Amino acid sequence: MKLRLGLSLSLLLVAMPLAAQHAYISSQAASKVTVVDIDKQEIMTAVDVATGPVGVSLDNQRHQLFVTHPEMGVVTMIDTQTNKKLGEIRTGGQPFAVAVDPSGKHQVFVSDWERNAVVVINPETKLVVDILSVGKNPAGLAIDSEARRIYVANRNSDTLTVLDADTPRQYAEVKTGKAPYAVTVSPDGGRIYVTAIQDNTVTVINGDDYKVIKTLEAGTAPYGIAVTPDNQWLYVANQGTNDVWVFDTKRLERVAKIDVGEMPESVSFTEDSQYAYVTNWFSNSLSVIDTKSQKVIKQIAMPDGPRSLGRFIGN
Repeated sequence: MKLRLGLSLSLLLVAMPLAAQHAYISSQAASKVTVVDIDKQEIMTAVDVATGPVGVSLDNQRHQLFVTHPEMGVVTMIDTQTNKKLGEIRTGGQPFAVAVDPSGKHQVFVSDWERNAVVVINPETKLVVDILSVGKNPAGLAIDSEARRIYVANRNSDTLTVLDADTPRQYAEVKTGKAPYAVTVSPDGGRIYVTAIQDNTVTVINGDDYKVIKTLEAGTAPYGIAVTPDNQWLYVANQGTNDVWVFDTKRLERVAKIDVGEMPESVSFTEDSQYAYVTNWFSNSLSVIDTKSQKVIKQIAMPDGPRSLGRFIGN
């Protein structure tokens, strides 16, 4: 198991107040990014963007949001302090999921569904600086900043590609369930979780040797997946059954099933692990779940087609 400096310092940070958090919701049909105030659990504003926004990723250090547009071949940059567009980065292809490198390096990774690649962007120059080959039709991706690894779910290869975040080197290719879609990494880096849409499973992978630990049965068509920051719960959003399944990360057993909206797409947590937010693609809503009671406490109406593939809650 990897040792994390951030976890070892957590006790020193308990007394410090958390920065104000917001959820950034991309609405594909409405071509908007909606900003939700986490404390008030209500909409602050909405930003008009290019056609068909899907993936999102936050750079909390530089106060920037990156949004992908598969139909347009561009990535939008938004200033999260002013909620104004900073411009568009032309990637070509079909940019789908996106992950900001939270280290000191200025780089953003984007899965390219059309070109079977991960595109590397320099956000300062707004230019593509590298294109890394992966499996067929890459969808979700995640980054482990401390281990310097990128994990890419290849939908039509039934694999997870493991890349070095600093060089073009490929570390591993791991067999997953059928049609992997989303991927997340546990806070300690010890496990990688991958949803598989067509066989209704979650593949649990060891973060050290990339061997499959276990295959979990999920609901019908599992899409979004995330782990609470305290590493206690794994949430899986199932589009076919319109619910979220909750797994205990220690026992890898299901402990709850939570009904949400229609066609849930993505899930993200508040920093204190107290709330989960789930985008409901077809019912145009955002479900707020209390992780202590494992119940929905609020539904927030969203512009048409909320998706937000990725970690969409941040400062």
